[in-house]
Amino acid sequence: MNGRTHLAEALRWSAGTAVEWDQAVSAAVGMAAPVLLAAAAGNISLGLAASVGSLVASGVGAGSSARKQAQELASVLAPAALASIAAVLAAGQAWLTDAIMVVLACAAATIGGFSRPAVAAAMRFVLFLVIIIAVADSTPNRAGLLFLIAAGALWTALVSLLLGVLTRRRRRPAAAAASAAPQNATVAQKLARWRKSLTGLSGWQYTLRLGFCLSIAGAMRSLWPNHHLHWIALTVAILMQRQIDAASIKSTQRTLGTALGVFAAGLFLAIRPPAWGLGLCIGLLAGLRPWLKARNYLAYSAVMAPLVLLLLDGGGPLHAGVLIDRLMATLIGAALVVAANSILRRILENPAYAGS
Repeated sequence: MNGRTHLAEALRWSAGTAVEWDQAVSAAVGMAAPVLLAAAAGNISLGLAASVGSLVASGVGAGSSARKQAQELASVLAPAALASIAAVLAAGQAWLTDAIMVVLACAAATIGGFSRPAVAAAMRFVLFLVIIIAVADSTPNRAGLLFLIAAGALWTALVSLLLGVLTRRRRRPAAAAASAAPQNATVAQKLARWRKSLTGLSGWQYTLRLGFCLSIAGAMRSLWPNHHLHWIALTVAILMQRQIDAASIKSTQRTLGTALGVFAAGLFLAIRPPAWGLGLCIGLLAGLRPWLKARNYLAYSAVMAPLVLLLLDGGGPLHAGVLIDRLMATLIGAALVVAANSILRRILENPAYAGS
């Protein structure tokens, strides 16, 4: 595939999977409301912290039943809650914070090979570990931060559940038909398969790539503490996927979308928007996330990256130096991911590792 065709595929719009309106509404209301309420009270930083928690539960659909929806919310909240606690405890310890982050992220990446739900939980844990460490590092009252994150997550979960009650009856037949799924493997079978995977290099490739990238990100942050380089680790957490995709369409979409999103968010913050404008922008981006994810991954990445950046930097204006740091960190993080993917792919394709 030549470069022009590759780019055309990256920009191609897909009909995608249908996204119910309650997903978009719960995400938008869940994330915008804390910011708008805090802005009205004159302390927007509290609302941004709560919206970090709202990000955890945003975009969960109604499901086929209240029980199914509650289970999905629990599967989303549990790893994020563990990540929040770990991040708050690890934050503020200089280079040791980065070391703890790498160890915890690698442990989660390794455990994530147990099953498909574990893969999603591990990636969610890593993403929120990195995000919340970035927030907690600049927050003196970390216990209060943990409370706000929990409050934001529970608020958004409540909004999602209420909207699910209102919409479930309308789509019950379709949901019931979709719920018929093949039986999964037993726990013993999953455990045996997971243990077997860890006997070869292929079972460790995600852990190695993630650990490599986060270690370099942490080292660079320690070497140049006056620059805003924690976004390198954030970019890695956003871009790194469990399967190696050194030159795939999705890799291009994630990289371009993240860079464009960071640039757009930086320009938005540079104009010093009013607090209510920031809240509405966060709500709009949050509502677009579940819809764009099913349409075009480049557009989704271009929304996800600025959403995170607004939560981290929305409390104050973003001057040119910080914007340059963010853009450079984004490019460095993307380059690290591409390099790690390429290196591991070449190693695994070596005949010496065939079957690993």
